[in-house]
Amino acid sequence: MGPASEYFDNGSSFFAVDPQSINPATLADLSLFERHPSKDGLFRFRSLLTDTDAVTVDRLREMLGGWDTVYIHNAEAQDYKAYIKDNIKFILNNDAMSTSKKTSILVNLSTDVIKETFAAPFVPQAKISETVDNLEKFVSQAIDFLSDIESLNGIATMIGHDYDTHTHSVKVGWLCAVFIKANQDLFGNPDRERLKQLLLHATVAGCLHDLGKVKVPENVLNKPGRLNNLEYVLMQSHPALALALLFEKKLPCDTLQSILYHHENEDGSGYPCGLAGDAIPLPAKICHIADVFDALTSARPYKRGKNPVEALKIMAGKNPYLDTLKIFESEAIENARPPVMAIVRNERDPKLRRLRERQMIEEEAEKRVEARVKLRDQGMSHCFDNELLKRFIATLSKSDSFDLSGLL
Repeated sequence: MGPASEYFDNGSSFFAVDPQSINPATLADLSLFERHPSKDGLFRFRSLLTDTDAVTVDRLREMLGGWDTVYIHNAEAQDYKAYIKDNIKFILNNDAMSTSKKTSILVNLSTDVIKETFAAPFVPQAKISETVDNLEKFVSQAIDFLSDIESLNGIATMIGHDYDTHTHSVKVGWLCAVFIKANQDLFGNPDRERLKQLLLHATVAGCLHDLGKVKVPENVLNKPGRLNNLEYVLMQSHPALALALLFEKKLPCDTLQSILYHHENEDGSGYPCGLAGDAIPLPAKICHIADVFDALTSARPYKRGKNPVEALKIMAGKNPYLDTLKIFESEAIENARPPVMAIVRNERDPKLRRLRERQMIEEEAEKRVEARVKLRDQGMSHCFDNELLKRFIATLSKSDSFDLSGLL
């Protein structure tokens, strides 16, 4: 049984929606309410449409245009979410809605879709295929909006927020879509159908690039501080773990390559395969740039997020300490503990002496972990294709929301 036609409620049983998010051609059985001023702490909620079949689509469109806000009962929250998912293409193409409202709906819905996909690895393989299919369907409906240069205004409003794996994945896929649409010549100026495939594959890859993190120990994934060497190596396993989870889904090759190789560096110092230069597929290089840009501009418990200019300066900067950084990186991969030359002479008890020496080694290791993080921020140009990074900066600068004139 659906909601009643009238309620007197303090408001907690209803949530507000933008009437422009309602497709008059597919309203179906959703009940829309108007809210009257409160009296004695209670609002009067009255049903606006008691019989949608009795109202023509044109008349319903006119009515929706005349309402500022409508309300839906919590009992139909899941129905509304499913309705929005099925009508996301209509919403994103609706010129009557602002980009900010479209962005809010898109991010909330896409985050839910990705959360569902990230939960799938804990259920049978068939469920993974089903949830990835849902993600592909969702992305295909949203791709025109996601790849439009004007949608960068929506991404700009999310810069600097706290890091969240699901929202991060949305933004990486989104940035990949915008970049490829604006730089089609890199792919030989493909026809419309081929371009749509490229955009779909790259966006899905961006949304799934961190899927393997669901298999990384939770205490490592959610650690509030910097990772030690062992934790760092465990985290580096996530691209391969993602590929293993998706292997039976038989995704397109360029999607799988982007997921597996999105941490490969231009100079061969990346992971998991140590590929360099032209050996790294182009979509993976693009995913890498988008991934690092969003990671640098997101806030973490142990660091503030960089602004876009700061982040891109780091990405484009030549690292003066690259040799030292590579030594520290190799130490982490080998999970090596750096030697401590000092000998504890003032402790007579051999057990306490060994304990203190071990403590000194751990302290030195922590210092080198902190130094590794700081050294990376001195410059990352060795990680990226220089021409692609220039194009990425130029693409962002086409949006009024990104002032990158000092970098061009």
